[in-house]
Parts: sequence; C-alpha cells; structure tokens
Amino acid sequence: MSKIFRNVFIIIAALLLVASSGCSLKKIVINSSALFMDDVVDQFLAESDLEFAREAGPANLKLLDGLIKGSNYENDGLLIKGCKLYGMYAMAFFEDEGTDKKSEKINMRRASNFYKRAYEYGMKVMLKNPDFKAVSEGSLDDFIKVMPAFNKTDIDTLFWTAFAWGSYINLNRNSASDIADLPKVVAMINRVIELDTGYFYGIPHLFLIVTYSMPAMFGGDLEKAKAEYKTIKEISGGKFIIADFFMAKFYAVQAQNKEMFEQLLKGIADADPELIPERMFTQVAKRKAELLLAKEGDIF
Repeated sequence: MSKIFRNVFIIIAALLLVASSGCSLKKIVINSSALFMDDVVDQFLAESDLEFAREAGPANLKLLDGLIKGSNYENDGLLIKGCKLYGMYAMAFFEDEGTDKKSEKINMRRASNFYKRAYEYGMKVMLKNPDFKAVSEGSLDDFIKVMPAFNKTDIDTLFWTAFAWGSYINLNRNSASDIADLPKVVAMINRVIELDTGYFYGIPHLFLIVTYSMPAMFGGDLEKAKAEYKTIKEISGGKFIIADFFMAKFYAVQAQNKEMFEQLLKGIADADPELIPERMFTQVAKRKAELLLAKEGDIF
C-alpha cells in the first residue's frame, strides 16, 4: 500500500471511530489529519500524469473541505493546504485550457470561483492576526505598515493567500473594486520576498511577472517584469520553467514580442520533465505552452 493511500486509510478509519465517540476525539483526529494531508498535497504536486492529477484533485479537495469544516474552520494547517490546493488546481486545470470562446469563458468562471475559495481559506488564517484584521479593509498605507507583523513562520499563509487573491483579481480586471485591491496583494508578495526571496523556486517573483506585465493603468512596468523574470531564473537555476510560460503569456504578449513568445514556449516543450521533484509544475508548463502556441495567430 502506497504512503498516500495508507494515510488516507488511516484518516477514514479514525473518522469512523470518531462517529461513535465524543467531540474531543473528533477534534484530535482532525487536527492530526493535517499532518497526513501534507503527504496528499506533496504527492499531488509530484504527479507527472496530468490527467490522473486532474481526476484525483476533486477527491483530495473535498476531503480537505470536510476536514476543514470538521475543525470548525480553526485548523490553520488545513486551511492553508486548502488555500494552496484550490489555487494550484485552478491554475493547472482551468486557466488556459479553453479551446474556443465558450469553453474559455466556462473555464475562467470556474478558475475564478476556485481562486475565491482558496482566498477565503487563506484569509481566515490571516485575519487571526489582530493587527492585520484591524487594517484589512483600510488604507493601503496602513496595510503595508502591518506587513512586518508576519514573520517566516507565516510565509505559506502570506504567499498562497496572496496568490489566490491576485489570481482572482487577474481574472476579474473589469471589476474596479477588485483591481483596487491589487496593491495590497503586491504588499503581501513583497513581504514574502523580504522574508525569503527564494521561497519555492522563487515563485513570489513569478507573481510579480504577471503584475508588472499588466497595462500601465493597472500598475504595469515591463522593465520590472523582466527583472523579476531574471531573478526567478537565477534562483531556480532555470528549472522552474513555468516562469517561462508566464513570461510568454503575460510579458511577451503585452510587449507584442513574437520572437520571445515562440522562443520561450518552444523551449518549454524541450525541457526535461524531471527538472524538479514537483513534476506537476513542469508538466503543466508543457501543456499550457502547447495550447498557447496553438493560439499564436490570434495573439499576434
């Protein structure tokens, strides 16, 4: 029996025991399950077969939903795993997957909904910080001033909440109220970078590639986007190739640099699928690059 299925079996057996026991035992089991879910998330990100990952994802997500609800939304570890997994699933399997306008619209709506779920889970943890809660809906200046209240133990919470929030905003640029929150997301990402610029192959810089590749009216700055791309390439040793996809999709398209667009996407196709242990990122990059390259005629 594989490690991941053994852990799921243990969780199910424990929950059956809880059904005939008191609430205190239920709480103990659910809190303990957060440790098992580390393996679930790790194995999901390590999967190289994208179709298998797509099919397995909903079961893992609903298991997390159930455990989070069972904890009365109080277990921070489970909440952040839910935030991370919902965000990753939306990015991997809904965005860029449409083959026509109808399917693209459906996928973007589903991605937006999943990012919102991810954001809500992450924000439940963020709001437990009283300093943050006091300014969460206040001015940008006050929001930025409170960022030092978060330290290295909060990096997962900061990044994945910001990732989900920013991704939701990116898909809802027609909403003035959502776009107005983007500087707050950037403040969270910048705090992650201050704490650990190399976090997860430099992924905070990946987010900034997207942000700075937006039109100038949204705070875009193509020179800054190029600098963020250079940084993430240096941090990851060029192994985090999903950065190449994001650079092609956002920077090259905004700059209307067809040569760079083609070079980046074709380079992804030739990349070693075993570049990093989290193989799903590499396989997602390859899949997305193939689909985006097929749409080149509509872009340039």
